[in-house]
Amino acid sequence: MLRKLASPAWAMLEYACYPLLLFIATPWFLHRLGTEQYGHWMLLTATVAFGGVLNTGTGAATIKAISAGIGRAADGETERVIRTSLGIATLGGAVLALLVFSIFLFAGGTLLARMGDPALVEVTGSTAALLIWLEQLDHVFSSAMKGSERFAQAARIEIASRIFQVMVAALVLLPWPGLLSLYLALVLVGIVRLLAKATIARRVLNLSSLRPSLKDSRDILHFAKWGWLQGVGGVMFGVADRILVGSLLGAASLAYYSIASQLAMQIHAASAAGLSVIFPMVSRKLGARDHFSLGSTTKLITAANLIFSGALSLMLFIFGRDLLVLWLGPVTAAPVANILPYLVVAYWLLAMNVTPHYILLSLGRIRFVALSNLVAGSILVLAVSMIATAYGLIGVTLARNLYGVIILVNFIPLIQEIRRTECT
Repeated sequence: MLRKLASPAWAMLEYACYPLLLFIATPWFLHRLGTEQYGHWMLLTATVAFGGVLNTGTGAATIKAISAGIGRAADGETERVIRTSLGIATLGGAVLALLVFSIFLFAGGTLLARMGDPALVEVTGSTAALLIWLEQLDHVFSSAMKGSERFAQAARIEIASRIFQVMVAALVLLPWPGLLSLYLALVLVGIVRLLAKATIARRVLNLSSLRPSLKDSRDILHFAKWGWLQGVGGVMFGVADRILVGSLLGAASLAYYSIASQLAMQIHAASAAGLSVIFPMVSRKLGARDHFSLGSTTKLITAANLIFSGALSLMLFIFGRDLLVLWLGPVTAAPVANILPYLVVAYWLLAMNVTPHYILLSLGRIRFVALSNLVAGSILVLAVSMIATAYGLIGVTLARNLYGVIILVNFIPLIQEIRRTECT
């Protein structure tokens, strides 16, 4: 029993580690940077997260291909998939980085005029572009470890690298309190983290070569293209709203909004992490043609997720304001606490979608998942654009709840699939 719980536990630690570390270190970063510069850092974080558009597709395709290959006992499949994914990530990451750099260079001052100093906006965009490229390659190795169900090893690597990243970022601000020193530290840590992951993945997975290749990219691209479309919807929920907040309401509002999101997102992060193990597991069983009850598996996971995410949401409802006051002080905590309850609901709704999301991916139904995410994300962006200026951060948080409600449509094809399998 304990061995079965080990993988979800490690995955939860991995997913929760970075947001929690940032939240714990927030008072220090606010003290050394100030609200305005902290807002610029959150703009950097949001921009880098745009890389999730590519990460979602390439990562999901890598996990699916490796886990299915293991189920079929296909020799050399893992190395072939990793090299192909690295080729796609190298090319796609370069294109996306160039796009981000160009937008910030030529239009950043206009689109983000309320963020303040145009020079800081340009530096933020340039740094984000470089980090996006590094993240694409980094994510391939993380996905490869998860596809082979090495969740403990993947989590240990990720947790260690994230702790190192936050520590370096915090320490560099002691002698040099400014964005330039922080950004340089983040880039250097990103390079070190990528090299470390590549070295460990090569040893653990017994790989003979890590040379990127596009030779056998057709199968990966077939699955990844829908993942990229899904990533667009996901980025609209987790990133576009922050860009709009910064553009429409300014750096200070973005800082408060980001802090509240860091706390509320733990609801979805914990559920997504704990249940992420079902994606490669179900995919492997399907590849090996193992007999298992999809209906029973879905009911058990959904019930467990409802209890866990509901309990975590209730705790944040009851103790969230007190926690913020204790950690940030009453002045900074007040505007953050006002929007936290709305974000708690938004992330709880998103957490309830975790079960159909992963099971549909393992069943190869990524097209439906992608389209539902895209529709929900488009509605979210439209709603935020329309009401942010009039209703401020409260309006933004209410708009985010729309995404969670709409995305629950993923339960429909899952229920249909369960009925189909039970009838055969």
